Parts: sequence; C-alpha cells; structure tokens
Amino acid sequence: MSDPDETRAVVEAYFTAWSTNNVDAAYACLAPDLEFIGPSAHYTSAEQFRPALVGFAAVTRSARIAELIVERDRAALLYDCELAPPAGPTRIASFFRVERGKIRWYETRFDPTEFRKLARPAPPKSE
Repeated sequence: MSDPDETRAVVEAYFTAWSTNNVDAAYACLAPDLEFIGPSAHYTSAEQFRPALVGFAAVTRSARIAELIVERDRAALLYDCELAPPAGPTRIASFFRVERGKIRWYETRFDPTEFRKLARPAPPKSE
C-alpha cells in the first residue's frame, strides 16, 4: 500500500506530464499491468493504453486541477481540460490506485460530448 505522499506525488507527476504532452514521462508513472476504465474504452495494460494517452495528450490545450483528494493509495482528481477546436472545455473526474510507486488502476469519467467533436470530419469550406 502506498502512503498518501507517494500517491499524491505519482498522480501529480502523471497529470503534469500528460497535460504538457510529455507522454514518455506520463507513461513512466503507469504500472505495466495498469487497468484503465474510461467512457468508451477499457485497457488491461499500460502498453494497450499508450495510444489513447498519446491521442488525448495531443488534443489537450491545457488542464487545471480543481481538486485532488488523496487517501493512502487512492486519489480522486477533478480537473478542467481545454480540448482542441472544435471541442472546448470539459470537466473530468479521474480516480487512481497507486501500488509500488506506479498507477495500477485508473478510472476516468466525463461527458464525452465535446470530445466527440474531435472525431467528426470538418464541414467542407464554401467557396
């Protein structure tokens, strides 16, 4: 079981890394046997999760922590994320479990409405 200081440090390091598009540093915070659960995906290893991490980091313009609560090896993180146009601001809640200095379990929840705009093709430009 991780102590609260270690849990906070790992979660903050992960958040800072992916939100500044430093994917390698973010990936280093993840346990190889990571379990990730999100609104539209479920991964059972850090390797499976990496492409999603790369993609999300690339479309994030900024992210700011609103609240981080830590209890022993668990953390709850609420943050505001500004996604690339045509998407916009999204509030996200993420939950973590840290084991041996790595994020072992990670669940995130958000309204995917803005995120889906990134997957839609842009309308044709009129001449």
